[in-house]
Amino acid sequence: MRRVQELLLGIAASVAIVSFAVATDPTGMVSNVIVAQGTVAGGIDEHIQIGSAWKLTLETQGELEFFHQDLVVGPGGRSGWHSHPGILLITVKEGSVDWYDKDCVKHTYTAGQSFTEGAQPHNVLNSGTTNARLLIAYVTKKGDPRRIENAQPECGAREQIP
Repeated sequence: MRRVQELLLGIAASVAIVSFAVATDPTGMVSNVIVAQGTVAGGIDEHIQIGSAWKLTLETQGELEFFHQDLVVGPGGRSGWHSHPGILLITVKEGSVDWYDKDCVKHTYTAGQSFTEGAQPHNVLNSGTTNARLLIAYVTKKGDPRRIENAQPECGAREQIP
């Protein structure tokens, strides 16, 4: 009897561990279109400085890909917890979104504002009453996925951020 109890306890623990490791699914996507994709054969080595107050450096090694995406998220929609193996440059074209980092710190972006995403787990929600339209440019290593699913962090469950 004790062996059966141990077996059942082990199965229950395994199920509990798996349930915590499951990513939250995206919902409420009205439109999700990759409008362009291209490959850069070599790396990028750009160092730009304008005056003394503005500087940009972008360096990569190996082949990489650019993707350009037009994403529309309906009211109440969300991206689900995820990350990226590269960098995304995002501009809010219409509406607004709430962007949550891995510690559930919220940043709100409205039409005309831009932000970046990368390897840190995050979640984007449209808590408004109209669609949010995001124009997104990805820079990723060639062949890597554009998106990596992540489990909901403890703070997300605690603060009810799906």
